[in-house]
Amino acid sequence: MNLRKLIAVGLALLCAAPAFAQDFGNQGVVTLTKAGVGPSVLLAKIASLPCSYDVSTTSILALKDAGVADAVIAAMVERCVGASKAQGATGIGSDPASKRSAGLYIDLGSGPAHQLVKIRPTTASGGRTTGNGSLLFPFRLKLGIPRVSAQTAATASRPRFYFYFETDDPRVGDFGTSATVSAQSPTEFSLMRFKEKNGQREMVVAKQKLFSGSIGIDPKDAIQFSVEEIGDGVFAVSPIEALKPGEYGFVLRSGSDAYRIYDFRVPS
Repeated sequence: MNLRKLIAVGLALLCAAPAFAQDFGNQGVVTLTKAGVGPSVLLAKIASLPCSYDVSTTSILALKDAGVADAVIAAMVERCVGASKAQGATGIGSDPASKRSAGLYIDLGSGPAHQLVKIRPTTASGGRTTGNGSLLFPFRLKLGIPRVSAQTAATASRPRFYFYFETDDPRVGDFGTSATVSAQSPTEFSLMRFKEKNGQREMVVAKQKLFSGSIGIDPKDAIQFSVEEIGDGVFAVSPIEALKPGEYGFVLRSGSDAYRIYDFRVPS
């Protein structure tokens, strides 16, 4: 199968799978429950994805009223221990080298003080192709990132990030699912600046010229960053050069046609 057909198939799969386009949250649990999906299936899905749930008291009562099983609600709460909101912060002045729950954190502190905020992942939403396959206008498959702008705003043009990996069990944490071994190093990620067009953020994941093509993120589009291991499974990461104002994200390819995105923005 040539690259053009692969791109067409990939685009069809993306368009045919809207569940891939959004985070699986409270509404997704309610929708599947009302559709008659049993607790065992919901428990498996909750275990396979990062926390995207609101488990506040009000939301738990709403889930109960919607008929969600107690075991399912309990699994949602357990998945979100220490993170009932989409973002979670540690105390200012905390030591980044100290072990904490697996995930990617941005440091919003200043000077010697640290304020680590966890960036929750999202997924690409749908796709579109541009170009005609010629040398001047190659085919490009572009994926959209949910929301017009990232919720997390950096406080510096060279923000500092901390990656925490679960070294005891690589199958758990924000960087993996119950069915796949997760990433174990920041070098498995690509730092990208997203194109902003018509109120949407996009990134290119496949290209095809007249006689050649590629699938995946082009290294030429990736932003270089430094990596320093400061503890067991703990890495400090910073872009080598200052970032211009715009929309960015660390992108992890988590399947043949799936990308997990940890997005942030650099304000003007």
